[in-house]
Amino acid sequence: MNKLTHNFAAKVTAVLLFTITVIMAIGGLIGIYYMSEHYFFEPTVDRAREDIFEGITRRYANIVFYEYFDIYQNDDMPSAEYIRRYEEYFSPANTNFLFNLKNEKGEIVLSNYSGQEIQFSRTYYYEQHNDGGAKETYTIECFVNKTLSASDSYASAEYWINTAYSMRYVIVAVTIISFIACILLYVFLMCSAGRRTDRDQITPNGLDKIPFDIFFGGVMIIGIIVLDVFDTLLYRNTAETIIIITIMAAVYALLFLMLSMSFATRYKLGGWWRNTVIYRIFRFFYRIVYKIFSSIKYLLQHISIIWKAVLALVGLAAAELFIILLTAYRLEMQLLIWFFGKLLLVPLILFIIIQMEKLQTGSQKIASGDLDYRVDTRRMFWEFKKHGENLNNISLGMSRAVDERMKSERFKTELITNVSHDIKTPLTSIINYVDLLNREDLPDGTIKEYVGVLVRQSSRLKKLIDDLVEASKASTGNIVVNSTRTEIGVLLTQAAGEYEERLRSNELELIQNQPEEEVYIMADGRLLWRVFDNLMNNICKYSQPGTRVYLDLEKVNGEVVITFKNISRNPLNISSEELLERFVRGDSARSTEGSGLGLSIAKSLVELQGGKLDLAIDGDLFKVILKFKTVR
Repeated sequence: MNKLTHNFAAKVTAVLLFTITVIMAIGGLIGIYYMSEHYFFEPTVDRAREDIFEGITRRYANIVFYEYFDIYQNDDMPSAEYIRRYEEYFSPANTNFLFNLKNEKGEIVLSNYSGQEIQFSRTYYYEQHNDGGAKETYTIECFVNKTLSASDSYASAEYWINTAYSMRYVIVAVTIISFIACILLYVFLMCSAGRRTDRDQITPNGLDKIPFDIFFGGVMIIGIIVLDVFDTLLYRNTAETIIIITIMAAVYALLFLMLSMSFATRYKLGGWWRNTVIYRIFRFFYRIVYKIFSSIKYLLQHISIIWKAVLALVGLAAAELFIILLTAYRLEMQLLIWFFGKLLLVPLILFIIIQMEKLQTGSQKIASGDLDYRVDTRRMFWEFKKHGENLNNISLGMSRAVDERMKSERFKTELITNVSHDIKTPLTSIINYVDLLNREDLPDGTIKEYVGVLVRQSSRLKKLIDDLVEASKASTGNIVVNSTRTEIGVLLTQAAGEYEERLRSNELELIQNQPEEEVYIMADGRLLWRVFDNLMNNICKYSQPGTRVYLDLEKVNGEVVITFKNISRNPLNISSEELLERFVRGDSARSTEGSGLGLSIAKSLVELQGGKLDLAIDGDLFKVILKFKTVR
């Protein structure tokens, strides 16, 4: 089906078939209408024949009477040749129409009837003024020969009557089938509208660029003209008329099909109403009205509530003055308007008082500390609604401030707890081992072991204190940053080289990806090295042995993106935001040495240099992303 809707030949064939089925359907409808009017659907054909023969007989009778008076009653006598043709036309050899034309006295003045056997008869009366101006009545007795031996209208009618009568139900069936085919072809053409073989998207043609309302109006005007012509031709009951009506209907059906396919294409493209003259006119006036109301709204928004009240009172006073002048001589009308005015004004004032009371209640609740209270602004309007929303925003702001303060207090508590724990552990070890050294006479080997512990724990304590100082300086910006044009690839390669041996000892495979060309940023090499050192140290401490570590350097949209990726040894049941907080470690069991300040320090140092540090956690995949702007 999709291939057919895109195929040009299929669409042309469908249009041709649609035209043919429309002609058949319209012709069938006209034929059914004609046959129903002339009794073709009765059990026998006799009444249909009688009805059609009567029309033919009347026409022949008119010709006989009026031609007779033109030939025999005019002062200017016609030629003998004209009379001969007239008599020959109505001779029994040339027509099955037989007649007796009688005057007012009942005398036959003209006849071609000589007692032949007939199958149909009618009598018609005509009035004519004689030479003296008196009115005379003429009678024509009309007969149809039983044997239709002459080739005239009766013989042709007899043939078509018998043919149509025998085909009447076939015509009904063909008409129904044609209508169904029309509908199916119409649906297919609507689906194929705007489709092209070489394109997947909807493609408009020249007709689709015409404003739709002009296109629609033109087709409707043509339709009205066609209907008027139909109304004129429909009652002539001739084969030529039926053919003309059918052709006109088929042509109009094609026009309507073009309109429908154009609409289908516009509808598929979306916003079909935009390509209309009416839409453009309305949009033009809408913009003018919108600008006027926007100006009024802007004016009202930038004047105080006092001036708004003054404007409202002036408008109300002007309206009352206008009503007084309009009803100056009708006291009862003034009283009626006064009554209805107060009927509207009093509820409005009460409504305003209710809103003010709600605002007062809300401000009292918030002032008393009920920060969860919300002023119901659904039925408020104007400044009252704005004031109610401001009160609600104040309540929300205060709630957020309180939450932030509580969070800050919790962090302070956790800071004290974590720092106390981390400082207490090495300090306790130092104190204990110093006490052991003082109390016991120990062998040299044991002394060396104790001294090693003291050195190690002292170094750990010194490192923790250094981290605290550096974290404090980094967060407050008290570090001097000497930014220079730095080749980031070289610095990253040096950091990887420094940790190559340690990575190997931890069974980690380092994979480094960076472009061949040199990449420069503005940074302080000393601080950037501190960032790389913290990140590589974390990778060595927390990575799963036997996995790969990736260091990627790339340029993306004018930025240098440096990515550190590794697989965590322990499950990362913590968010990236929490990991960036101070004294928070991915090792919840705290089985590894560290202060939990490394990532926080790295983030602060990166931001001091105009960069950005982000964390991403996907399962056990831990990823640190650094971004700096490139320089030439």
